[in-house]
Amino acid sequence: MSSPCVSEGNLRPTSILDHDHRNVQALARRVQTASPAPRSYLQAGYQVLRDEVRPVYTVDELQPTSVTLAKGRGSCSQRFACLESMARAAGIGTRVRGLWVAGRFWHPRFRWTRPFIPSRMLLAWPQFHLDGAWVSVEGLFDSPVSLAERNPRAFANDAETLFDAIDHVAVDFAGKTAGCASGACDLSGFVVGDAGVFQSRDELFASLPLFQHSLRGRAFEWLYGGHAST
Repeated sequence: MSSPCVSEGNLRPTSILDHDHRNVQALARRVQTASPAPRSYLQAGYQVLRDEVRPVYTVDELQPTSVTLAKGRGSCSQRFACLESMARAAGIGTRVRGLWVAGRFWHPRFRWTRPFIPSRMLLAWPQFHLDGAWVSVEGLFDSPVSLAERNPRAFANDAETLFDAIDHVAVDFAGKTAGCASGACDLSGFVVGDAGVFQSRDELFASLPLFQHSLRGRAFEWLYGGHAST
């Protein structure tokens, strides 16, 4: 699963990454016309998604990207999935690393309902095949080290979302910024497990139990689902 090569599994439509749907195809064509180079296309696609798909809370990991675009709102994970779907629509391979992130990472957002947050949460962290190598989403605009040097403010997860921060804040789950700004931007301490690399988020979510199917997950969706997350 960790081969540097791109396979059909990194490109084909899936239940979540339904890039053959007209909603995704229309957006991909619009962005690609203005920014045809792969990296600039992804950067421009990210900006469009940030502007046009408003951030909300939901734990529905299985929603197709075409539905997220039609609704014009989505969680961080759903918006990242849209970017992956746009990438595949343009022939750019994608895959995800499954990271187990400590539930306390989300505590600043849910001060009064922390019992709903489990001890760890599964995060599907995207990677894109650019210039013959796999590039993790935190390096799509610049390296985490450069971002940390320009902006030493750590990602606090109390205001803007992970998706909204990625172009100007070092979102560093890999510990690449440990030596920058006294390590303030290093989020690797929140990572409590690595589920591995998968050809798609569909494969990742099919292999592990999802929070949305748990009692706490259903309660979280009932309380917060669809509410603005910033």
